[in-house]
Amino acid sequence: MRGSDVSADKTPIPEVQSGFGERYEINTKAPLADFSTPGGQAFMVVDKENAERTLYAVVQNNGIAVRNDVYKSLSSSMISGMICPVARGVMNVSLDGRSQQRFVTIFERPTGGPLISSDGKPNPRLNPMLIKKNIALALLKVAVAVDKAGFAHRRILPTNVYFASPTSTDVVVGECCTTPAGVRCPMGAEPLELAFADETARGEGNTSADFYQIGVTLQCLNFGKLLYAGRDRNSFLTARVNQTSYWSMAGGQDIPGTLGTLVRGLMADEVEERWHAEEMVSWFEGISNSKRTTMKAWSLSRPTVFEGVSYADRRLLADAFARNPQKAAAFLRSLDFTKWIQASLRDEVYSERVEKALNVAADKSVGSTARSEMRLVSRVCMFLHPNGPIRYKDVSVNHDAIHLGLAAAFAEGKKSLITSYSELFDMKLLSSLLEIAGRLNPTLASSFNVLKNLIPFATSNQLGKGMERVLYEMNPGIPCLSPRFDNIFVASMKQLMTSLERLAGKGGGSNILFDRHVAAFCARHGGSLDREFNQLAAAQKDQPKFNILALDFFSMLQQRYKLDKLPNLTNKLVENLKPALKDLKDKKKREEVSNLLDKAKKSGDLSKVSSSVNLLQIQAEDRREFAAAVSEMAFIERERKRLTRKIVFQDPEAQLKGLKGARNLSAVTAIGLAVVLML
Repeated sequence: MRGSDVSADKTPIPEVQSGFGERYEINTKAPLADFSTPGGQAFMVVDKENAERTLYAVVQNNGIAVRNDVYKSLSSSMISGMICPVARGVMNVSLDGRSQQRFVTIFERPTGGPLISSDGKPNPRLNPMLIKKNIALALLKVAVAVDKAGFAHRRILPTNVYFASPTSTDVVVGECCTTPAGVRCPMGAEPLELAFADETARGEGNTSADFYQIGVTLQCLNFGKLLYAGRDRNSFLTARVNQTSYWSMAGGQDIPGTLGTLVRGLMADEVEERWHAEEMVSWFEGISNSKRTTMKAWSLSRPTVFEGVSYADRRLLADAFARNPQKAAAFLRSLDFTKWIQASLRDEVYSERVEKALNVAADKSVGSTARSEMRLVSRVCMFLHPNGPIRYKDVSVNHDAIHLGLAAAFAEGKKSLITSYSELFDMKLLSSLLEIAGRLNPTLASSFNVLKNLIPFATSNQLGKGMERVLYEMNPGIPCLSPRFDNIFVASMKQLMTSLERLAGKGGGSNILFDRHVAAFCARHGGSLDREFNQLAAAQKDQPKFNILALDFFSMLQQRYKLDKLPNLTNKLVENLKPALKDLKDKKKREEVSNLLDKAKKSGDLSKVSSSVNLLQIQAEDRREFAAAVSEMAFIERERKRLTRKIVFQDPEAQLKGLKGARNLSAVTAIGLAVVLML
């Protein structure tokens, strides 16, 4: 994550501008606030091959992924009445007072201005007839077209709809590919079924969410202001639940006539009652299809008082519990939960299986850990609001948006939030939530299966794993977020390797694989590297061996991706081997290996270095030879001491040998005497 405990060396940007950057010249001194998105800042841009084109560029924030599927769809088949991408690529730009390498998307730029500016000012050309006829129809056409293309727009806002030119009454809907669906969309512009989640984690949504946003846009245009701007999240959400989104948005003001009928239908809070394309077409034909909105399904039979506030809606009670989980846990433990459920939710099917999954009464006698209390609140919140977000500690995330919330947490360096996300990757918790809500939320199972498959990564601190690996597995399009790459864009293994070459060229990049983001990015995008990372992980506390394995690792990547010479990286990795060379006991071998490395590193080819010198094998041979030499020297020393020691008559060995000598001498003397006597 940004701000982690790796060294602060930063990778320089490429010295040469990319071909894409040569063609499109961005003027970062001319920002276009009305075209900026949560995904990036917008600026004036000139196409050097066609200077007459009116364009703008969005310079992407590294921590926010683009919608690649949407970009590809719109590139192959543009949608009339919508801003579609022209081109995209990586280029060097001067931004925030420093040169950076960034991912940039180019768009055609409408020149008539937004219907309501980003600072809340309505376009002076707006009028009721234009809203009712031209604008409503244009929004309908775009919503139908994107649905037919297989995705939802998810950013149809009054600030993201523009007049095509200063004199035209035609309008175009803004782009939707530089920001993930729903990310940092105003809460009031999100349908109620998505609005309870964090602003970075509301999920893909669908065409129904687009039609709700059309209703919000028409309502704002009618009143000439951003009705959702500046509203307190909790009180606004309560008003939406209690009064409906339509009435709470405008503070009780109605839109008279047929336009009001249209907006009320589009902003219906129940998905089944919300108007879509068919109802809008009927409305244009003068046929009224007004639907009555009811929310009885979410009402509590008996209001519950929590922290001094009376709650009559299950969703609001779940939201209140999630905002104060410690007190919620204590409150829930104090209840006779079964009786409370029977009194408050009379129509709820409270089976034994659900009761077991909720497990409210567990651990009362022995006390509970902080984590078990948070899980309890999470389970009860899911029971109260089964179609709502997963609520756990400081996380409130729709189940199809966990990847988006996690990416935002990493991009913003929110360590505690990342920890909260990591605790969601728990088989017991996921299984209990699925047991509680799976019947009413059938899409939950597929999302949870993804999470369950990632548990081995999330629960491991090994290099190449951890929550960094989860981040890149769930967001394959996001660039590497290592602090070393703050200035540059790294979204592929080739970009990673060439970036490390530049970093090594300025003297940086020491212990690069100890950078958890670099390791996790390589593990995700490098393909079949589990064996290599297992070896690296086992050698983490053995720096010389780790450096040898690191050289072999990058050598393999250079070969796998057919990269040109990498002289700076080669030199850096070879220099890292010096401590391992010093450990060699054989001076002659040490000099030979050093000469071989010096010769091989000049090639800039890591594979040549790796194949020329198998340092692990040389180390093993050196250890064996040294151990044998030490053993031989020990034997010689023992013999030397034995043979050179001073012998005295008290020495047991001398006495023994003297005794043996005397015996032998006596025997020889006796034999000699016997011979003499015989003669």
